[in-house]
Amino acid sequence: MKTPLKISFYLFVVLIFTTSSCRKLPHGDHSFYCYIDGELFVPKGDPNFTTSPYVEPLAYYVNQDNFRVIAFNSKYQIMINIVDWDVGTHYLSQSEDYYDYSKNHARVVVNQTWYISKPNSGKVTFTEASLDGNIKGTFEFTLYNENDDSDVIHVTGGHFDD
Repeated sequence: MKTPLKISFYLFVVLIFTTSSCRKLPHGDHSFYCYIDGELFVPKGDPNFTTSPYVEPLAYYVNQDNFRVIAFNSKYQIMINIVDWDVGTHYLSQSEDYYDYSKNHARVVVNQTWYISKPNSGKVTFTEASLDGNIKGTFEFTLYNENDDSDVIHVTGGHFDD
């Protein structure tokens, strides 16, 4: 009789530890997250849309030509720019200038080190994309230290939803 009770107790303890250690991912409107080298990245603060990335820690800028995201927390800053965006998959090209909005590219800053996209080093997929604000999708890419191509970071499991 004591053995089933012990087994039940141990299963209960394992269940408590496994469920309490899980971190809930943001979902629904105004959600954004990804993993950077396996570490969950979620922008800090109020993730409302704005056209100024310097006001909020998550900014989406959308017009007929560009889809742009700038997101940051205390450790990372991510910038994604997609040109002529619509539903479907868009591949990244060489990121040469932070302010170059004429091509698809991505950049991440980690401890003042810039990591940039290379041709076909990643993709952004839109599952919904309209100028009236229904923008949802996923992203993943490998970025390279702009001064050392052997130093890379992997951005995986990326999600955005306005």
